[in-house]
Amino acid sequence: MIKRILYVIRTYPEQVALFVFNSGIFLWLSQKGQAISHELGIQQAWENYAPEGVRQFFGDNKEAVQSFFSHSAITWLIGSMMILLVIRFVKGVIKWGLLLLVIGIGLFLAYQYSQMASNISAI
Repeated sequence: MIKRILYVIRTYPEQVALFVFNSGIFLWLSQKGQAISHELGIQQAWENYAPEGVRQFFGDNKEAVQSFFSHSAITWLIGSMMILLVIRFVKGVIKWGLLLLVIGIGLFLAYQYSQMASNISAI
């Protein structure tokens, strides 16, 4: 199990670092969001600071708002990990694309050189 964890750390250092960082940040956000919503009473902050579109989305359901605050941190953690995997995939695709472009340009230049060499030898 430890070997597998170390392998993942060596193979995907960006994802592991982001996961550790985000876990701490999002845990803190989740705890503070819950504490604020329970301490202030969400109704007061809800009436004073929530935009109209957000109020319409949740309606007058106080439990839905508190549930959103408690689960939004985990949702952001999972979402950021997925975004990082997509970015890693796109980086790989771009590297392969550039490699193929360089090989294609090299083959094109070699073909042009062979055409010039055959034209010169014909003269």
